[in-house]
Amino acid sequence: MHHLNNEVVFIEIMGGKIFNGSLIDSSDEIFVIHVNNQFVYLPTDHIYTLERDIDNENNIQSPSEIPQFITKVNQDLTLFNILSMAKGLHVELMVTRNEALHGVITSVMDDYFVFQSPIYNTMYIPNKHLKWIIPHIKNDLPYGISETEFLSLSKNKLPTFKKQFAEQIAELKGQLVILNLGKDFSHIGKINHVEGRLIEMKDGKSNTIYCNLSHIQIVNPV
Repeated sequence: MHHLNNEVVFIEIMGGKIFNGSLIDSSDEIFVIHVNNQFVYLPTDHIYTLERDIDNENNIQSPSEIPQFITKVNQDLTLFNILSMAKGLHVELMVTRNEALHGVITSVMDDYFVFQSPIYNTMYIPNKHLKWIIPHIKNDLPYGISETEFLSLSKNKLPTFKKQFAEQIAELKGQLVILNLGKDFSHIGKINHVEGRLIEMKDGKSNTIYCNLSHIQIVNPV
């Protein structure tokens, strides 16, 4: 898709969100588009359609600056590399359908990453559910917090993490968690057991429920 670099395009994300901007770079895993003075990194697994904006009615121009996350010589444009370069910086993530997350990536593992949010604290997010990531300029901090408060997010004392998402969630046995931001009552409870792709939990009424690990977008230990 490199022949489309610097073209003005429409990119539709699964779920109906459309980005209209200048395509900066692309690979099998990531598309980088410049939209409204921001560089947006889009994992290809969530891209539904891409087409040239031939009319360019919004008069979109190629940016004069370079992306904050750029690959080095002989380095592939991969999701792992982008997440690694984003560590310690204020980023905006979209994981669930309607709510953007603001905070800092603190660890990048094999198939998930650890995100520290001023609102939700520690969050485990599988790579496959990340819809986009937007880096923000250094002084543009979320929720009006100070730089000291923001830097403290990445300095929280965190445990050693397992390499795989399923293994990490199994470590939470006996703990209270919120799954997928608690948008469904059955996504809040205590983990009893993890076996295969199923998580056994007790909800607020101590009923046993089972959640499919494949469909868990975010795990937030309480």
